[in-house]
Amino acid sequence: MEYSEQKRIEFYECDENERLKLPAMVDLMMSVSEHQLVSGSASTDALTKRGLGWVVTQYQIEVNTLPKPNDLVTVSTQATGYNRFLEYRDFTFTDQAGNQLIKAKSEWVLFDLQKRKMVPTDQKMMTELGIPLLKKIPKFPRLRAHSEYQLQRQYRVRYDDLDTNHHMTNGHYFSWFIDTLDRDFLRTHVVQKIDIKFNQEVSYGQEPQVALSTDCAANECKTYHCVKDNEAARAICELTWRQV
Repeated sequence: MEYSEQKRIEFYECDENERLKLPAMVDLMMSVSEHQLVSGSASTDALTKRGLGWVVTQYQIEVNTLPKPNDLVTVSTQATGYNRFLEYRDFTFTDQAGNQLIKAKSEWVLFDLQKRKMVPTDQKMMTELGIPLLKKIPKFPRLRAHSEYQLQRQYRVRYDDLDTNHHMTNGHYFSWFIDTLDRDFLRTHVVQKIDIKFNQEVSYGQEPQVALSTDCAANECKTYHCVKDNEAARAICELTWRQV
């Protein structure tokens, strides 16, 4: 079942170019998803009482247009299926004329908050929510870390970066990725496609390296990002950009 909410984009959710920030985009997706589940057994509160939480493991996002301040958009979400360990959820952003602005696919797991590891899907909960069991697993790109990057910068996970699962919220990764890019580049390019995979959580006080490589040709650029700690790739991201 699809669930939708209308949202007015606020100035503080946008960058200096008056485009919706990527962390704010992810926050809106998470908000609508939680609101759909808020009264049931799959809500954050209900799962926390069981020592569990939802964790995103992968996003694939296509961006036609990033909303601007005061734009009224409809954010919709739908749980599309599950298998033994994974759950899948789609998101769309549309404008008042019904034009699709953003489309996203996501992959989730249930996470044991004490043992800090994934657990099998709760099939009873999925049945109660009317989410179908999938015979075919949705395909996401296989992202791999590069052996070398052009730039590396160290960051520290702050208290305000944490979510209710007690690790860095997935939207904040994009703040690190954007911060490694040049301001002139960000003024002249807008993101078209996002592929990101979260391999391992990043916790309070950790100081991982955030790596970047850039590959530009004609009117399209790709930037490759990696959050790594002791050479382990905790998150890998590819951003495709078009020149404004």
